[in-house]
Amino acid sequence: MPSNSTESGARRSPLWANLLLSALVTVLLFLLVEGFSSLLMATKAARRTLYMREESHARYDVDLGWSHKPAQRVDDLYGPGASFTTNARGFRGREEIDARPPAGRYRVIALGDSFTMGFGVGDEASYPARMQVACPTLQTVNMGQGGYGVDQNYLWYKRDGMALETQLLLVAPIAHDFFRMGNDNFIGYPKPVLKVEQAALVVKNVPVPPTWHWRTPKLQLRAFVESLALVRVARALVFPIKASPQEQFYGHVSDEVFAAAGLVFDELATLSKARGQALVLVYLPVEELLTTEPSREAQWMEAYARQAQLPFINLVADFQRLAPAERAAMFRVDKHYSDTGNRLVATALLQQLGMQVAGFPACPAGAAP
Repeated sequence: MPSNSTESGARRSPLWANLLLSALVTVLLFLLVEGFSSLLMATKAARRTLYMREESHARYDVDLGWSHKPAQRVDDLYGPGASFTTNARGFRGREEIDARPPAGRYRVIALGDSFTMGFGVGDEASYPARMQVACPTLQTVNMGQGGYGVDQNYLWYKRDGMALETQLLLVAPIAHDFFRMGNDNFIGYPKPVLKVEQAALVVKNVPVPPTWHWRTPKLQLRAFVESLALVRVARALVFPIKASPQEQFYGHVSDEVFAAAGLVFDELATLSKARGQALVLVYLPVEELLTTEPSREAQWMEAYARQAQLPFINLVADFQRLAPAERAAMFRVDKHYSDTGNRLVATALLQQLGMQVAGFPACPAGAAP
């Protein structure tokens, strides 16, 4: 009997070994849960990539890559009552636009990307629409398109916008729109590219390849891989971050891109002068860059406008002067302007345009977008 007790004690593991085993099991369980969670998040990212809301109202465009379908209405696209409508010309809004503005109206074309289009808000809540609400003398034409760069805005205006008699052309990019100029696709959607050759603009990658049919599977796989925690850690170890905060967020804009953008603005200025319309450059801020402004793109636009003697409106200060909670309310979860943010942009633009553009109509006293 004593010998059995001795053998049992010899087989019993020491306390430190039990503790070590428990710790190892805990770590393994944590890694399994963490890995499973990473896979779930990666799968969610891939599934989210499958559905781009713009696809419900966009079509393949041989010249531009994609553009709005004309005369479309998507009810409740961004939530109850927040519908998306295009007129017969393929511009966002319910109002049909004739070649000439209505008698007594001052027409403004707002040219930009999804921030101008009004991603996330209803037809009447985009900042161009709110400008018209506050100042009924205006007729605002919303030529905003999701994902466009400065290059596509320019090509779209030359093709479709110049058919309209206009008093004021607003060119309103965000910083990212310059980076988009340097690529032949936007998140997998093929697009044209502008190059400078012998001091002139040349359009490349046209006709734009009609490859939408394979974009979604390819983009899903990429989103899945890039969302894996192991991939993100490996990338950080192999390619340590050395870029500026702006470049970390959306990439580096080359000098060649700025040269092309300068020629774009030169031509728009020449066209505007010949057509008797004012041209105003507007820099729209995004939430991610507010703490690091001025961005390189904003500085370049300001310097260009000064040299070209064009009005320039930078709305960064209008956002930065807000308290943190107020500033956060200006943006949606997807980083686009909220209803409140669009209202702020409309208010600030009306104020600045009234001061900087000769002949811009005075809005009714106390009118609010």
